[in-house]
Amino acid sequence: MQAFDCQTSLLSSTAYTAPAEAVRTALDNFSALLSDADFTEALDLLHVGRFQFLRRRQMKIELGGVFMALWRLALARSFPQDADRMFDEFRDTYGSKHTDEQSTQLLQRAVEYWAMLAPHGDRDFTEVSRHLCSFSVLDAHAVRSIQLKMVLYLRKLYKFLFERLI
Repeated sequence: MQAFDCQTSLLSSTAYTAPAEAVRTALDNFSALLSDADFTEALDLLHVGRFQFLRRRQMKIELGGVFMALWRLALARSFPQDADRMFDEFRDTYGSKHTDEQSTQLLQRAVEYWAMLAPHGDRDFTEVSRHLCSFSVLDAHAVRSIQLKMVLYLRKLYKFLFERLI
């Protein structure tokens, strides 16, 4: 994944209420975090093995979408008036640089997961956890246990993103 390029972004033409340097830093930091994202822990929680290539590829798209949506949630706390524009700007720039089908699906999933997270904010990750666990092939009892572990994982991931926002 390529880094976010502030020179080609809309940053200079968009009026943000936050200082431009803080906005630029947040966008650049997330680009780096996304390109370095490692979802091994979540894949292990969901029992997606190393040799389950198709499931692994699909779950990486799902988890990348969750990663973006959690970042959007962190933006809402730090940049409440600018969060929507920053998220849209990042998605537009990312989408223009990554035109493959997987990147398009990733951006679509980010919007869908954001819609799940927005009503509850950082108070409840249960809906997203339940959705991710719906991809599991395990029995219902095992899935309930995984849902709780996934909620804790999502909270940890959210805190990670929030701490590295700027």
